[in-house]
Amino acid sequence: MGQIQIIVEGMTASGKSTIVNLLSQRLGFDVMPEEFRDPLDLLSRFHHDHKWAFPMQLNFLVTRFAQYLCASEKDNYILDRSVFGDKVYAMLYYRSGYFKDSQFGCYLTLYDSLLRNVKAPKLFVVVRCEFDEIMRRIQSRGRQDEIDVGVNYWKSLYDAYMPFLDFLQNELQRDITFYELELSDPTFIETPSKVTAFLEDVQKFFPERKILPPHES
Repeated sequence: MGQIQIIVEGMTASGKSTIVNLLSQRLGFDVMPEEFRDPLDLLSRFHHDHKWAFPMQLNFLVTRFAQYLCASEKDNYILDRSVFGDKVYAMLYYRSGYFKDSQFGCYLTLYDSLLRNVKAPKLFVVVRCEFDEIMRRIQSRGRQDEIDVGVNYWKSLYDAYMPFLDFLQNELQRDITFYELELSDPTFIETPSKVTAFLEDVQKFFPERKILPPHES
């Protein structure tokens, strides 16, 4: 089994997918994108009725674990979110009363069992973004289920993600290799000097890779 090269983590609308695509295009990684839709549309159901939190999160956990195992088959994958960050959501939903005690206990049993079978990536890229900018992006991209869930939900999730690095180190019980990227600037991806500086920083963790010109793969 190989090792995941990079996992990009951060809350919704922080810029994760932008960074995943950038690293794929400019450093030659294969992408395993986040799967957040399913045949039952559990995410949309949850946004309209929180009783769907438990089946939704179990589906996410199992899907992310399966993706992780598939991506681990070779040493060239970058992931948009992963099984490691899934518990952040489950803990938030439990504290918010969306999970019953028995449901949260079931989730933790499965999560702990699955986590024993995965290896940490070579690098975590943790994307940070100011809350006001996150809300601007959510409004701008216009996904109605995200808009309808309300500002209070997004603020709770934002607060839950703030101590993410401490959470990761506690979950994995060892030091991890990470890079924090502040992405509140909406012009980041259009500013060559900022993009180049970021790519050069990441390349230091992967000296065998060359930075490719824009639009070349």
